[in-house]
Amino acid sequence: MALGLRQIRYFIAIADAGVLSRAAETLNIAQSALSHHVAALEADLGVKLLERRPRGVALTAAGRRLYEHASAVLAILGKAEADVRTYNEAATGPVSLGLSHTAISMVALDVMQAVRKNFPGVHLTIVEALSPALTARVFSGTVDLALAYNPPRDARLDVELLHDEDLYLVGHPSLIGRSASPIAFSAIPQRSVLGLTPMPASRAIIQTQVLRNQIVPSETLEVDSLSALRMALEARLGSAILSRATVFADLAAGKYHARRIIDPPLSRSLALVALADRPQTKAFLEVRKTVTEVVRAAVNERRWPAGQAARRSRRAVS
Repeated sequence: MALGLRQIRYFIAIADAGVLSRAAETLNIAQSALSHHVAALEADLGVKLLERRPRGVALTAAGRRLYEHASAVLAILGKAEADVRTYNEAATGPVSLGLSHTAISMVALDVMQAVRKNFPGVHLTIVEALSPALTARVFSGTVDLALAYNPPRDARLDVELLHDEDLYLVGHPSLIGRSASPIAFSAIPQRSVLGLTPMPASRAIIQTQVLRNQIVPSETLEVDSLSALRMALEARLGSAILSRATVFADLAAGKYHARRIIDPPLSRSLALVALADRPQTKAFLEVRKTVTEVVRAAVNERRWPAGQAARRSRRAVS
């Protein structure tokens, strides 16, 4: 049996319901027929997709993988249908854009205003999350486009690197010193860093140096919330390793101090990420162009502290 749209929809319905009887009711087909389709699909693919349990079914590892692909297929089909139904010379239809916490504060308003002004037929959805979660949503097809830090090297992704951001030691001058000069990673005050960073996209970069230089984080407080971290920094409870953009407004207001980390210097890369094989609707292309222009304008006008990306790639190398 070939894997077709009906099999995909049936499988998604079962996975979402968790119970065959409930899925059969939703699909308005007999439960026995649904069981037959599942058995035939597993036989055709040669793998077990569902694990039968007393109170329902659960996805196996292979089932979870198929669920990811199937969800992306249905999402793409839905967008294709909407694009064709509303096709004309103007950009129309839905586009979902994922933004990291830093991108929200730096460019979200500018992007929303530009899209509304220039493309009134576009229905823009803004999603805020940490970069790894945004990339996962791009893979699943639930987000069309995302501004994310340090995306994985994966051939399924179309990645456009926009800029690099240096990482800083951020905290009150009484903790990190009043000097404006850079600070060596090995000179970071011991037991002052709060969880190293709340940003998983940067954590791997920092952890390498932590192990090498044996930086000891705070023993009494670890913060995995950007809002709480900003409060802790202002209250002098510790320091953090961040980009200036992440706390740009607070630094401008003099709430705390920042010193660029050197020996070695640390940085993270911002990229515009989408699926490489995603249908290129006019609305998608116009939103993508708008986001790129807004980000570059923010950097050029020094509203977003960043430097030019060391390299640019339309597709990541696996």
